[in-house]
Amino acid sequence: MLRLGAVFSLPNILTRCLITTSMTGDCPGQKMLEMKRWAVIGDVLNESKPASLVVSTLKAAGKDVSLVNPRDTTGMVHKDISHVSTTIDVVDLIVNSRDGLTQVQSAIDVGVRQIFIQPGASSKEILDLCAQNGVVVHHGCVMVELNVPH
Repeated sequence: MLRLGAVFSLPNILTRCLITTSMTGDCPGQKMLEMKRWAVIGDVLNESKPASLVVSTLKAAGKDVSLVNPRDTTGMVHKDISHVSTTIDVVDLIVNSRDGLTQVQSAIDVGVRQIFIQPGASSKEILDLCAQNGVVVHHGCVMVELNVPH
């Protein structure tokens, strides 16, 4: 029997979706994928990293994508989501949870209410922060959910 609001540590992208679907009739990840304006937070310029592939996948799907890397030294991307000048509908979090916690707080501060958390980027602290601020969270992989080979 599933408990409402339960959080599972299983790496199964459907676990949270199934729980949410059973409560609301909808999967938040699917709704997020329908939104237009995204920010990807991670090593977005490094073509050998998953964050770069997520950026390419979202752009190929017709999304407007802002690039954020808190460790950037090039000056080519934003170091914090608060520096993005456009409205963001969804944040794709694909960075370590230590940096992710700071970025999620910044996202909340600028009004983002949808966070798509890639495998390995989550933490109890991030989930608690989102829950305390009414932020919808989906655990999943953009490329898998958009059926893109990787």
